[in-house]
Amino acid sequence: MDLDGVKNIRIANSGLGNSFESVVDCAVNLIGIQAQYQQFGEISLFHRVDGLTRDALDQIYARNEIIKLWGQRTTVHLYVPEDWKSLHAIYSLRRTWVRKHCEELGVNLDELLERIDRLGRSKQFVTKEELAILMGEQAQKLMTWGGVLIEASLLGQIYAVPERPNTRVYAHRKWVDGISLDSLWDSVDEHAMDRFLFRYLACYGPATLADFKHWSGLPNYTFLEAFRRIEDGLERFDIGGKSYYYPEGELDSSKLNVIPQVKLLGKFDPLFVSFADKCWFADAKYEREIWRTAGHIEAVVMIDGEIRGTWRYVIKGEAIRFTCYAFGRISVDDRKRIVGEAERLSMFLGKQLQGIVYE
Repeated sequence: MDLDGVKNIRIANSGLGNSFESVVDCAVNLIGIQAQYQQFGEISLFHRVDGLTRDALDQIYARNEIIKLWGQRTTVHLYVPEDWKSLHAIYSLRRTWVRKHCEELGVNLDELLERIDRLGRSKQFVTKEELAILMGEQAQKLMTWGGVLIEASLLGQIYAVPERPNTRVYAHRKWVDGISLDSLWDSVDEHAMDRFLFRYLACYGPATLADFKHWSGLPNYTFLEAFRRIEDGLERFDIGGKSYYYPEGELDSSKLNVIPQVKLLGKFDPLFVSFADKCWFADAKYEREIWRTAGHIEAVVMIDGEIRGTWRYVIKGEAIRFTCYAFGRISVDDRKRIVGEAERLSMFLGKQLQGIVYE
């Protein structure tokens, strides 16, 4: 096994070229889709579920089959509700930056969470404005980057209702499954971390423990014991002095060959937020073009398993125009393939492709 083989298996496991059967299947297998920008979370789903439309997504959201929660890296993702229990078991007892932030503001976080809990139970949907009123004069500071809502989510209280372009409405857990917080705490799975780590290696592997640390946002001491418990069920191989792991007997050799395809992967695509090491996929000289400061990750053009540039779009009315920032020459044939993919993506976004500009 070499890095090219690792790359191709990761691409295939991620659902690119080997599409998932449904949005729910995709969210389960990828353990959430990063979605602090709703449109790019949906673009990640579009590339991995054949025939997906935004109308179909809206129906899935309405049925609570997919909800928004804060999870790995304390970042908001689209998850299936069943994963809330795992996120709660793994992350709720950790001290996040939110508690320290509230202490600095002189706010009693536990008291505030109780008030949010009562409000959420009293009505099916709670608006961001209602939460701001509840939090008082410091509401803006308390909700910066999610703020107190992160704690409420990890504790199993409230979730964000997926909607575009931005989240405006939240709801209490009782409206999803009716399980009380006491029942949630009483049923915490002591081996949740084992399954969390195993699921990561099954989907994103072959991967290193440093990759899992990066993806999960967890320090080593929180998962090394879980790793020792599952290690016998893993295959291991070394590349360049690094140990890569994958569930035993599940390495599919057919995935070693790259699948010819063009994808306009959106910002924060699962392939780009899930690994500590960047050289497996991107030429080192282009890393800064993709992984920018403050955790920002650009949208990329992928052609036959290779990153060929980044892209952005501008929407004016019903028209959409793409700009491709190519890392080198792109052939006429590949440009035609990019147009075809841009047309598909434009249709998904409900817009008419106006053109593609190369810079």
